[in-house]
Amino acid sequence: MTNQLNSTLPERQPKRALMFSIRLTEAEQDEIDTLAKRLNLPSSFMARHFILEAVKHHKSQFMQEAAVEA
Repeated sequence: MTNQLNSTLPERQPKRALMFSIRLTEAEQDEIDTLAKRLNLPSSFMARHFILEAVKHHKSQFMQEAAVEA
């Protein structure tokens, strides 16, 4: 039996120079902070991750809809 090692190190992130601002309620900020702390990640990483995942999801749906219409 072969044991496979899973890396726990985060992937190298590109340098980011642009800033994207959003307004949150305290409750929304607390939710992000709580999850980030549980996962031992920065809050900004979590927020960026969720935004980019939502973009990827919707982009995929648009592409699927376009394929159906074609």
